[in-house]
Amino acid sequence: MKKLSLLLFLIILILPFQSFTQDTITQATVSHKKYNPNRINSGFYIKLGPTFPIGTYSTGVKLQAQSEQYPSIYYPATMGGAMDMGFLIYIGPAFANNHLRAGIDATFLSFWFNSIKSDTISGPKTKYWYYYLGQKFGPVISICPVDRLVIDLSWKLNAYVAYVHHEIRNEITDEWGDNLTQNEISMNIRYSIMLFSFQYNYGKVTYNDFDSSKPKHFVDNSTYRIMIGFKF
Repeated sequence: MKKLSLLLFLIILILPFQSFTQDTITQATVSHKKYNPNRINSGFYIKLGPTFPIGTYSTGVKLQAQSEQYPSIYYPATMGGAMDMGFLIYIGPAFANNHLRAGIDATFLSFWFNSIKSDTISGPKTKYWYYYLGQKFGPVISICPVDRLVIDLSWKLNAYVAYVHHEIRNEITDEWGDNLTQNEISMNIRYSIMLFSFQYNYGKVTYNDFDSSKPKHFVDNSTYRIMIGFKF
């Protein structure tokens, strides 16, 4: 009888401990499966790629101000190139189990160009270009669906100065312009440090050599860009 009582006492003592240990292991396993490490971090990026003119930027346009006797001809643009250097700055921690994070996409150096296409231009056509230099800033939301794959969706304001070397009415002309409120919608797809970017940059540049006394020519310079680069 004493032996039976001792056996029952040991069983009663051991069973709760065993149940507690098993529950702890199960909870730890479930917690480990649900935990997703944060893969969305701030960092520097650089992108390079071709830029394709869209709309009247690719077909050319004639513009004439009221004070001008003859229209100014802005020739069609052809494929060019672009380079962006910037920083992804995230504000606050990631959320939704580290799948989402919000921040600022700051492109502190943006340079792009397009060559001019025209059968009437005399001399080597490679001499004639549209050039742009500026900066882009705007909000970004980054999504990490799985592993190290991250998708960045952003909208940015693009402020820049523009320069064009072309020919108007058989005269070689250099013109300067600007735009402080150009828009860009972009998407990055990146894995580890590799990055692919798709950008739609749209708006109009104002050419008047920064001189308010001169007539303003608003030239559409919308482009689509496919870029490749690195994010560190």
